[in-house]
Amino acid sequence: MDLLLKSAIAVVVIVALFAGLFLFKGSLFQRLSASQADSVILSYLGNSYPGASINVTNTTPSQFAGSWHILSSIITNPSSPCPSYYVYSFDYPKYNLVYRVENVYTDNCTIVGMFPGERYLIGSYPAAITRSYNLNVSSIRDFVGRYGYSDVVVKANYYNTTNIGGMDYHNVWMVSYSSPQSNHSVYVMLSQLNGTFVLSYNLTS
Repeated sequence: MDLLLKSAIAVVVIVALFAGLFLFKGSLFQRLSASQADSVILSYLGNSYPGASINVTNTTPSQFAGSWHILSSIITNPSSPCPSYYVYSFDYPKYNLVYRVENVYTDNCTIVGMFPGERYLIGSYPAAITRSYNLNVSSIRDFVGRYGYSDVVVKANYYNTTNIGGMDYHNVWMVSYSSPQSNHSVYVMLSQLNGTFVLSYNLTS
């Protein structure tokens, strides 16, 4: 009888310990702030994608109590002729660092979802850069071929209105190709709608 009593007490103690641990973890989750959760996600993505441009774009309370729903953007090789652009979501800490791919905008030098003959708005700089490289503009191909893909730095900026050579252009992307080895850069202008080629020119540094 004494043995049964001791066993019952031991079981009660173990159950109490597990219950206390569960409540303690729950209280930790509740105390986790949005900025702390963002910091964990940014650190994880930074280690997973060294050299990438990484941002948390939105953080809201998750459907899972005590967690945050975090949207993040990852742009790999951001200044190359073919950057890749992904959007991941996390429910942290509910599912720890397990993510869901919410969207892929560019990958493997392709704009995902852009099809010939269909309307498409170039809404991000990785898509503008990828489009400029895929248009087979001779000045760009010659520049990259001369200085090498890995030694070319590409940037893209969007303009509601800009003036080039005395002419106004609206809703366009201006993409520049430069290299530390070159004394000039190549510029190409694309329309935001469908990324249609508008013009290109060289500019001496």
